[in-house]
Amino acid sequence: MPDARAHDPGLPIAEALQRLPLEAPDRSAWPLLQRRLAARQRKPRLRWPFALAAAAVLALAALLPGRLATPPAAPDPVARVAAPDVDALMAESARLEHLANAVSPEGMASASGTLLGLEFEDRLQQIDTALSDPALGPDGRAALWQLRVSLLREYAGFQGTRQYLAADGDTVDGALVATF
Repeated sequence: MPDARAHDPGLPIAEALQRLPLEAPDRSAWPLLQRRLAARQRKPRLRWPFALAAAAVLALAALLPGRLATPPAAPDPVARVAAPDVDALMAESARLEHLANAVSPEGMASASGTLLGLEFEDRLQQIDTALSDPALGPDGRAALWQLRVSLLREYAGFQGTRQYLAADGDTVDGALVATF
């Protein structure tokens, strides 16, 4: 036979919670904060260095209007611009591709971030396809390698941002747009 006293309700829970003391810190932080704010308001701020710097910039702008307004000299039509070093671009591309792969997130990621990553990779595949064309000249090859390096810089930056946000517990959310 069960014990009739085992289920003695005693004090109702609502009343027990009302009787608990309120949490309070050991000491108030307001007096210390009040002293610090009062000390900060009493300190005179040195504003004259900023005023002096602004005056110097205005004086320089007033003294040199002719130099700032002169158009640059026309480029010499005979001089050729040196073609970029394709080997250096290829090495930079390999370093950036390794960096992008090293910081790419593993596991779950946001759909918009994954979609933008796939857009980057699709564009890289298009550039690689264009680079494999045997009829491509040296100038076109250098331009494509420059384009590939700049795209990989953006892609590595994007992957690094995803990794940085993931370290803080955030994700790349929102409406991301591929503008490259």
